Amino acid sequence: MSLFHVKTTKLDKDFSKTNILKSDGYIILDNISNGSYGEVRHAKYIQEDNELNLAVKIIDTRKTNKDYVSKFLPRELDIIRQINHPYIIYTHSILQKKTVIFVFMEFAERGDLLQFIIEHGPLEERLARIWFRQVTLAVQYLHTMEIVHRDIKCENILITENYNIKLTDFSFSKCVSSKRLNCSTYCCSLSYAPPEILITRPYDGKTSDIWSLGVVLYVMLNKKIPFNRKNMKLMYQQQVKRDWEHRSSVEKIISENVKLCIDNLLQPEPRKRWTIDQILDSDWIKMDRRLVNMTEQESLALVEVPNRKNNKKKHLKKIKADRSDTQQILGKRSRRFFSIAQQLDAISSSNSETINRNTSKNMLKLSQRIV
Repeated sequence: MSLFHVKTTKLDKDFSKTNILKSDGYIILDNISNGSYGEVRHAKYIQEDNELNLAVKIIDTRKTNKDYVSKFLPRELDIIRQINHPYIIYTHSILQKKTVIFVFMEFAERGDLLQFIIEHGPLEERLARIWFRQVTLAVQYLHTMEIVHRDIKCENILITENYNIKLTDFSFSKCVSSKRLNCSTYCCSLSYAPPEILITRPYDGKTSDIWSLGVVLYVMLNKKIPFNRKNMKLMYQQQVKRDWEHRSSVEKIISENVKLCIDNLLQPEPRKRWTIDQILDSDWIKMDRRLVNMTEQESLALVEVPNRKNNKKKHLKKIKADRSDTQQILGKRSRRFFSIAQQLDAISSSNSETINRNTSKNMLKLSQRIV
């Protein structure tokens, strides 16, 4: 089964504008984006004098692909209830009203990585290093939990108010076994799909994620996709022949270390592709000595993995859609990890120059998006 091409679902306008969860303290606001199986909106949770800024993913199961509802959605809800990491969007609560599921989550004020690159141009290498390390740590955490993401792309990497990176959208994620070829569903955004997915063979979800990370890093520096995505056959040939190159303007200024890193991530042979540990221990990451060692919160997230793996929640029970009351799938929980000062200092100094040189009239609009 291929999930490359999916139809965008948009909820009825009348439903989208109603605040049917207002009595529970949730106010649903303006639309942020329309996704494959629902929409994302800005929201607020109000309790006494406290007001929390959130985003909400709204999924009407009556109007969504049946295979997604029966197979992928339960996986997604199971996984986001379990994970907690400083570079992953945290889930505040999950509610259901009749056939509609509301996933309330952390709001990323500065939008997604792709839009940031479109508006501000290719990232400076030192900023790319910080952000890429953060998303790599998020993937390391998932893989240690035996979870594969399977849809890593710039649109699913969000930027917080303090310029930290957060990975989001677990629609195609799954828990995997220890065997090497642990996936057979050919999902993922085509531009970020590795060759083993394009030829529709069973594949290793972890090494597939690592290929997608390589595409993300390439896009960060080049502001373009490395392969021809309009022709899948040609794209596959380019991948296996390693027929890609950096923009000439970029080639001149980036380090040999980052070139080597991308070369090893976009390795067409899965067994030869770099591992997460090799990325984090690479000479490219070590070029910024502040990034060599994990911060306290980065380490704590990994330390907690054994407990989380041993206490995984059972699969969700089917919730009856004919009930009129609000049903709670995940109760309200506080943010586990906060911004990391050590990272913010480095990001602020790197990012301020980028933004000053690329000042955009659309910055306000950008800061209100999350995708």
